[in-house]
Amino acid sequence: MKFLVFSDTHGSLWRAENVLRAIGEKMDGVFHLGDCVEDAQELERQFPKLPFTFVRGNNDFEPIAGEKLLHQQNRTILLTHGHRLNVSYGMDRLYYHALEQGADVALFGHTHHPHLEQAGGVLLMNPGSISLPRGGLPAFGILMMEHGRVEGAIMEYWGEKDFRRMDVVR
Repeated sequence: MKFLVFSDTHGSLWRAENVLRAIGEKMDGVFHLGDCVEDAQELERQFPKLPFTFVRGNNDFEPIAGEKLLHQQNRTILLTHGHRLNVSYGMDRLYYHALEQGADVALFGHTHHPHLEQAGGVLLMNPGSISLPRGGLPAFGILMMEHGRVEGAIMEYWGEKDFRRMDVVR
């Protein structure tokens, strides 16, 4: 299974739309990690054949920001925006929260910086921001789960159909 992972679109969808048009049909679903949930709902309307799962972030103006646990191919995936776990200051709280939840994968956003790390059996992945990157190119993630393996990839957006795998680990 393959999932596109977006975060922090903040009302600007044209790059996410280009990604979905280019490779969406090769994906089994889309995860949106907040800021702004309305964007995820709009993309879901535009691409009705793809299942979307999304959580709310700190800019979604809800009293309680959501978090979801999904189960796919005998793996548990935690989706969170990350601001309540202080991901801007490090991965410790996210990591321990993922362990408490029994998660194999923790997907998060909030910082607008891509992050990909295998920590003590938990894959921590932030796709960065496809719309408002901080300190780099627009980016998104791909989560691959096949034959018992879980792998994440951060993809830099270079153009309408030009996406390149980023070598950055942290």
